Amino acid sequence: MSKVVILGTAHGVNVAGKCSPDGRFREYRFSREVISMLKPRLESLGLTVFVDMPQDVVPLPMSTELSQRCKIVNGICGKYGKENCVYVSIHVNAAGGDGKWHDARGFAVYVSRSCSSSSKRLAKLLCDLALVRGLRGNRSVPGEHYWQAGFYVLKHTVCPAVLSENLFQDNRADVEFLMSPSGKEAVAALHLDALKQYFGINQ
Repeated sequence: MSKVVILGTAHGVNVAGKCSPDGRFREYRFSREVISMLKPRLESLGLTVFVDMPQDVVPLPMSTELSQRCKIVNGICGKYGKENCVYVSIHVNAAGGDGKWHDARGFAVYVSRSCSSSSKRLAKLLCDLALVRGLRGNRSVPGEHYWQAGFYVLKHTVCPAVLSENLFQDNRADVEFLMSPSGKEAVAALHLDALKQYFGINQ
């Protein structure tokens, strides 16, 4: 049976906020750019890859968007078997949501509070790689090397699932890095290498 990665995009262009205070950086665009880099690399390893909402415009209100994402993911799990699937939702964090620049920076990865051991294992792989690659930032890291939260798409999908927050869209230094080719490559490579380790792929 195929091993399946379902990549989750960030909220769409039609969702308010979700950008840097100066408007130059847009989370929806960054997430989709990284996924466009990541998807063919995963497929070259023999993995089957889906993207939950590749389009820029997502359904509103947000409750509809999130429930539809879960329906997409769970439908794929129904076809391939939830034990063969993993969901990775790729986002960028924000410290304030107030249109101002903030000091918080760095990587984080979340699992649901009632998640499987597989979710925790992938989250820890992502965090460990982020730490050794200099993406930690300036915040304390939990001893488990992952954060827990009640995010809807983590609670209501049936396969192992993680949500990565790749630095901060309201930190000036993080934004400059994320907008650079090297920043996008770093985030894509982080997820690629964590998923290779998760699936035991050596190539």
